[in-house]
Amino acid sequence: MSTDSLLQPAPESIERRPVSVASRVLMGGPVVLATSSWRGRANIMPLAWHMPVSSEPALIAIALEQSRYSVDVLDHSEEFALNIPKRALLHHVQYLGSLSGEHIDKFEATQLGHFAASRVTAPLIEGCAAWIEAGVRHQIPFGDHVIYVAEVVAVHVDPASFSDRWLSNAGDDRPLVFLGGRFYSSLDREQEARMPRDLEAPERVLAERLEEELELTTEARERREELLGHLTDEVAKGNVVDVAELGTELDIDEVDRLDLTAGTMLGDPED
Repeated sequence: MSTDSLLQPAPESIERRPVSVASRVLMGGPVVLATSSWRGRANIMPLAWHMPVSSEPALIAIALEQSRYSVDVLDHSEEFALNIPKRALLHHVQYLGSLSGEHIDKFEATQLGHFAASRVTAPLIEGCAAWIEAGVRHQIPFGDHVIYVAEVVAVHVDPASFSDRWLSNAGDDRPLVFLGGRFYSSLDREQEARMPRDLEAPERVLAERLEEELELTTEARERREELLGHLTDEVAKGNVVDVAELGTELDIDEVDRLDLTAGTMLGDPED
């Protein structure tokens, strides 16, 4: 990309927003219900800030606002489970986000069914599309959040929702996707990517430019050969040739290879 294109003004249709909007711009993945347990008391927290960070070992990360009650629970239990809710739990997800587990038993308040996890003490919630159990390995405070990096110890899925990927035609079994605020979505359809066609590929522009460069190179080479032929003819006739008038289209090595015994050469191609 040329620096000229980087200096072009932004299109007028683009709007500038506060930097706080960056987190919402990056949203669009499944919302999760993070469950944890400490001293026999379980908690649930809706969470949108989560991501995989390693395949081997399998590590994931979640970010929690430092004032959350769940931070205190995770600091002690050092384990949690991520429950990926289906569409039927839409209103429960939003409601759970308005409650604090410090003052109320969220399982009691929502009457959500749950069952035992296989590797952690945190309960798993019924009616979800998938479940991930994890043990905390690192706790890192950043800004107003705490990032927990955890090793995945067990994964469970509902095959009606997930095969080797999320199923977009699963109806109410599809996972909820958080858009921000009180708004959610779900997978609408899947599209299989293919290699771009000639008219779509960015490589086409590069190929065209290379072709233009080759054409220019060919034209320049033909021009040099024409000048060299003309110079040879003039020298053969015994005429005086002013090489300086030929400009920079010929270099001195090309001129030196000519037989100039019959004529006279003035100047130097590099002068």
